[in-house]
Amino acid sequence: MRISQGVKDPLTVTALAIAAQNASGSDAALWLSGDTCFLPYYAQQGIRDAVHRQVPNLDTAKIIINATHTHTAPMMEDGSYPPVPPGVMTGKEYADFFIERAAQALVEAWRGCGEATVAWGLGQAVVGRNRRAVYFDDLSQRPDHKYHPGHSTVRFARMYGATNDAQFSHIEGYEDHSVDLLYIWNNRDELTGVVVNLACPAQETGGLSVVSADCWHEIRHAIRQRLGPNVFVLPQCAAAGDQSPHLLYYKAAQKRMLDLQGIDMRAEIGRRVAQTVEETLAIARKDRRDGVSLRHIVKEIQLPRRLITAQEAELIRSDIAALERQAPSANPDPAKRLQTDSARVVALKRCRLGMERYERQAQDPSAPVEVHAVRLGDVAFVTNPFELFLDYGIRIKARSPAIQTFVVQLAMSCAGWYGGYLPTVRAEQGESYSANMYCNRVGSAGGQALVEETLAMLTDLWKDA
Repeated sequence: MRISQGVKDPLTVTALAIAAQNASGSDAALWLSGDTCFLPYYAQQGIRDAVHRQVPNLDTAKIIINATHTHTAPMMEDGSYPPVPPGVMTGKEYADFFIERAAQALVEAWRGCGEATVAWGLGQAVVGRNRRAVYFDDLSQRPDHKYHPGHSTVRFARMYGATNDAQFSHIEGYEDHSVDLLYIWNNRDELTGVVVNLACPAQETGGLSVVSADCWHEIRHAIRQRLGPNVFVLPQCAAAGDQSPHLLYYKAAQKRMLDLQGIDMRAEIGRRVAQTVEETLAIARKDRRDGVSLRHIVKEIQLPRRLITAQEAELIRSDIAALERQAPSANPDPAKRLQTDSARVVALKRCRLGMERYERQAQDPSAPVEVHAVRLGDVAFVTNPFELFLDYGIRIKARSPAIQTFVVQLAMSCAGWYGGYLPTVRAEQGESYSANMYCNRVGSAGGQALVEETLAMLTDLWKDA
């Protein structure tokens, strides 16, 4: 638990409404991107309900909400941590605050729809890096290994693992530095906004105890410096469950270069992304289009759950027992005491959720997931609710019939559960945080099923191409 000590920079929601008349009728897609870690299901439904009350004839199933995954935005639910101290906003209170403003943004975007032209383009910016280090040996067998009950199991990999370790082998996965971009102009020939889709969560300074949009604040600021102060920026995080802005090696060399420039990495990320947005705009605007086709499919798909084995269930039971035996912290520092006690509460909740999954998985082996596929001219947008490992996003992009496919993770929550990480086979073999029983409601089999279901939806959208 971190209690905010102030506001470093503003949190925003950005809405984009697109409607078009096709030969087969009208269709729409409404995007809402928010500076938040993730969106609980009840908040998602609250936004749709609030929009429906103001615009009853709008199909709110066509609303798509995605998170930038900043770790320095307020929680929107209660129960994950101990009760907050007096005077601190609760998760539910913040959710109500967020829902009202998010709905307002969507309604304003919908009511403000007018004639427009669009252009899409592909840029490059080095932002996301694979964050899982792999070792020659099994880390759990090392004499100095410390197991943290309820957190994760570890074998051959570690998120943010040390690369100066004598047993370090390699970085686990690939990186994708492409930036998918969609530009929109109004009927006065004014650039109104840009959708920026890149494979990296907003986590350059994710451990601060202040409210912040993280690097998206610098990205927005840098884009507006180049393109104008009134340009809206709608962030989308592509498949990036195993990505972050952090280097696993060459850290000192990078810091030296930043120090010589007198900037931090957030400012550098802003510069890199804004530069590719501006450079790509100069090319993409040569192919501005009106009258593009728009089709939007919404589907609930069933994905096989990541099953917990009997052996893993025994480990969870022993973790619960160990955590229940722990006495409350006696640290005289209130902040450190709160941190220790909240870590225990979180771990205990993760264990109990694991046991609940184990006890019902035989009767409930699949998980329902809301997925969207949108065709806009020659490009596509597809969604998933997970911290989806990069490989799955690349499989979708590589096999998609669209010239560009904007993959959007952490988009729409699942009823009754948070999507969590969706790892690859090789990540499951290495385990560690992000790829173990505590982190994965859906595993690699479900990841490939998601790929195939998504591609089937795209095929449907392009069947008359």
